[in-house]
Amino acid sequence: QVRRREGVVNPPTMRPHLKEGDGFGYHSHFRGVASSGPQAGAVDQRGDTMTRTRRHSQRSVRWPRFLSILLSLGVLGLLGYHVFSQQRLAHAIGSKSEPPVAITPTSRPPRQSEPSQSPSVKPAPRAYFMSVPAQSQFPQLPNGCEVTSLSMLLSAVGHPVSKMTLAAEMPKAPTPLKLAIYTNSQGQTVHKVTYWGNPNVGFVGSVYTAGEGYGIYNGPMMHLLSNVLPGRAENLTNHPFSQILDHVGHGIPVEVWTTLTFKPTTDWVSWNSPQGVVRATPLEHAVLIVGYNATQLFINNPWTGQAGERIAKAPFIAAWQQLGRQAITVTAMPK
Repeated sequence: QVRRREGVVNPPTMRPHLKEGDGFGYHSHFRGVASSGPQAGAVDQRGDTMTRTRRHSQRSVRWPRFLSILLSLGVLGLLGYHVFSQQRLAHAIGSKSEPPVAITPTSRPPRQSEPSQSPSVKPAPRAYFMSVPAQSQFPQLPNGCEVTSLSMLLSAVGHPVSKMTLAAEMPKAPTPLKLAIYTNSQGQTVHKVTYWGNPNVGFVGSVYTAGEGYGIYNGPMMHLLSNVLPGRAENLTNHPFSQILDHVGHGIPVEVWTTLTFKPTTDWVSWNSPQGVVRATPLEHAVLIVGYNATQLFINNPWTGQAGERIAKAPFIAAWQQLGRQAITVTAMPK
């Protein structure tokens, strides 16, 4: 600011008819006139007199002008210094009243709690198959698909237990069967179940006699599995089917509930039980999933005794959903 103001009030440039010299540097244009004779001397004397008079008058005029310029420069200098002092004072006050803030890179906000895999667990492959020895539920257990599938699962994880042992130890629903017998419009005799046990409590009916048993669901089967393999039973019921396949892809089979046809069914019945109404299908079935690919599943089927049976994935999943999305397995052995 001070420098800009000094530029405005710089002294005016020298006039063009004056030349620079000693003193204040202004020589009269009369100097250097030729002189000769008395008149010339008189003229020269008058010229000297006029020159001295002019110099005196010019100096008397220039002194006040020079002093005014110096005074103006001094005022401007004081004003600039005052402004500069005020700015420094304001900066000093501001720096004292507001302590410096450390500037650090901003961090991401914490994420909401999400289920995550351990870094040591690799993602499951896109396709997978494991060889597990097959077992048939026949002839000993015509209604024992659930315990036969569980026996295959336990063999796969190195803890074999026979299907007959599991059938004897599984929970039972002891409510006796009650039937209503009537003749339908086609003249056929129909036996309708009106009262029976609840598969969420234990096995309904007889596992040993064909036509006299229904089955058992995941809850009591988890109880059986926990007794056989304490601390390792895992219930995947109501979990996404993709999680079931992820478990299989890490080398552990999963027992799931579906239908005998591996597709959705419209054949449903219902009866009363001590715990309430039970809705069931005579096509209820349980199998062991041992592999998968993009469109197929590989199962050990206790009904046929076949290992690695190929079935279509999409209708199987739809039937699994109809049966309540039930699935049980075991956890991996800690390393």
